[in-house]
Amino acid sequence: MNLPAIFSLATGVPRYHYSQAEILERYLAYLGEKGRRARAVRAIFERSGVGGRYSAVDEAFFAGSCTTETRNTRYMDEAVPLGEAVIRRGLEQAGVSPSDVSDLIVVSCTGIAVPGLDLLLAGRLGMRHDLRRTCVLGMGCYGAFPGLLRACEAVASGEGRLALVLALEFCSLHLQRDMAAESVVSAALFSDGAAMALVGSDGAGVSGPYAGGVRVLESATQCDYQTLDQMTFSLTDQGFRMYLSSYVPDLLAANIQPFIDRLLHSRGLSRGDVRFWGIHPGSTKIVDYVQERLGLTDEQVSHSHAVLGEYGNMSSATILFVLDRIHQCAHPQPGDYGVIMAFGPGLTMEAALLQW
Repeated sequence: MNLPAIFSLATGVPRYHYSQAEILERYLAYLGEKGRRARAVRAIFERSGVGGRYSAVDEAFFAGSCTTETRNTRYMDEAVPLGEAVIRRGLEQAGVSPSDVSDLIVVSCTGIAVPGLDLLLAGRLGMRHDLRRTCVLGMGCYGAFPGLLRACEAVASGEGRLALVLALEFCSLHLQRDMAAESVVSAALFSDGAAMALVGSDGAGVSGPYAGGVRVLESATQCDYQTLDQMTFSLTDQGFRMYLSSYVPDLLAANIQPFIDRLLHSRGLSRGDVRFWGIHPGSTKIVDYVQERLGLTDEQVSHSHAVLGEYGNMSSATILFVLDRIHQCAHPQPGDYGVIMAFGPGLTMEAALLQW
């Protein structure tokens, strides 16, 4: 039986780039903070592990009144061209045309409209009229995983199907200009980016650097319904407000080992059999805690830290940036195993076992 596999990955970022130092100074200016409180903000930014980030808006955007409508309008204005560019790049890389795609899955939690990105992008790209579309909305940093699962199910449902997953987030649009702890942490971490993955079955006949395919062997999900209040993203009149409990890294650390071991045992594997590890870099602390609990080397988590440092936390798109970096920089060999994982509201853990 042919297994679903990723045959193309492409990433993209919006036009504005700022160093972490530039974002810090601008944020302090918005707050009008000096002295001890400003030093506390600086400490959070400096410990974030982020060196620079991309944004869909320039520094003038937050100078005025930023209602939810204003933010969402900018989301749609910027998301359509970025999403189109990333999709075209990934399809060209694979030698596939938009009309070859049978299923389109769009993942996002930072903006919404009806008709949404799925229809707008399908029309601009000239996709087929019997395209099956799915929108995965509001699931946060692990959203790419249900998107990939839907793509794998679509591919398994019929011979020759190709499913495209687009994860696109503009987290910076939801900056909150106050001194609440969760607002400062969000301002220090979150950023904007998009990534696509093209999923088909073995022998899909595509070209490019992923022509051999990265097979999706297994996936796993675990939700803790007792911790629903530990990570939230709430709609307000001034955009979405993030709440991230300081206990989240501890909760993940307490549960990640048995979760990952169950995933591996389903294929008769242990952690020592896995060469590549992609951890969603929600923060430096989260990566460090997961590394310690799973007994991973610094090299095995280096790609997660590198993506966090260069791009920040782009919510659902981030794990695809990590996977692309592993593929491009570490040069996996046929037969190598990899595990990717992400975490988000729920508290939810998602993971997938891959093989090159």
